[in-house]
Amino acid sequence: MPRAVPKSEPQAQEHGGDAVQTSQSFAKTLVIRAGDGFELGATLFEPRSDPRGVVIVNGAMAVRAAYYRRFAEHLAASGLSVLTYDYRGVGASRPLNLRGFRATMSDWALLDARAVHEHARKLYGSLPLVMVGHSFGGQILGLSDDPRDANGMVLVAAQHGYYGHWPLPTRLRYAVLWHAILPSLTATFGYLPGKFGFGEDIPAGVIEEWASWCRDPDYLIGSHPAARARLARFDKPTLAFSFTDDDYAPDPAVDHLLDALSNAPLEHRRISPADLDVDSIGHFGFFRPQFADTLWREARWFIDDLIADRPRFRPLRSRAPWAIREEDVLADLSYGRA
Repeated sequence: MPRAVPKSEPQAQEHGGDAVQTSQSFAKTLVIRAGDGFELGATLFEPRSDPRGVVIVNGAMAVRAAYYRRFAEHLAASGLSVLTYDYRGVGASRPLNLRGFRATMSDWALLDARAVHEHARKLYGSLPLVMVGHSFGGQILGLSDDPRDANGMVLVAAQHGYYGHWPLPTRLRYAVLWHAILPSLTATFGYLPGKFGFGEDIPAGVIEEWASWCRDPDYLIGSHPAARARLARFDKPTLAFSFTDDDYAPDPAVDHLLDALSNAPLEHRRISPADLDVDSIGHFGFFRPQFADTLWREARWFIDDLIADRPRFRPLRSRAPWAIREEDVLADLSYGRA
């Protein structure tokens, strides 16, 4: 059970007996102590050989780290160490009772994500590091300078959350949600029960801050003015995936965030389910194993190039259609044979 511990330095300990092995990788559970002493549940996926690089997965709101396990195993099998973790109040990082539990989205970025980043650096030193940000996990770029320490970023369904970016009538429904329904529910229960649509119980402070951001045309920048300059300063190669059937990340919301990354060499892949001959992808589908040979492989190629210090783009800041090139397939087939 996570608990507050009066320590100032991020630390971690392994849970003995919790290692899970596959033919190409193994996983072990960790407890990473944030700067305020709170203990975060995390999992480290490691390859059988010495890792070529490190990947940190910053998850979406109300999504347990376990959801990213198959994707992490896929990367670990290719020679990468991968850290997944739960934000405070979620999954392996939640207390028994969320009523009265203090946590905000700002805490998730400034305390939790930072502690995991520092732990990765403590474990692997100067080994190349790449970050994967799913939804809110990509918005962390505006809240922390830590991502600038990475070699690059993969964004998955990351967006600017102001409700005005959504089309009518969804915009009106979200306006009622942010202004009335969510504040009322959290005041009643002391947190937001997962049965009201998110599937996971969420701390009240997280919902309150999120609702405040979503009502503001500047989203999180309204509460964190330095975020505007921080987003503009981010200058690392970035591959962004978004999806035409994603109701949580429509075009204007995604574009608003990516436009703020004005100095990042960036390629945006806007993909429809038809491009991959599937019925749906949505906000969460990228991390399903069915996309191991398409979306995951594209992300891994990008990460491999970053780690080898040969980032590639076609062309700079493009909104590229989905495509798998013959030379990429040949390169993937020959990987590790040289």
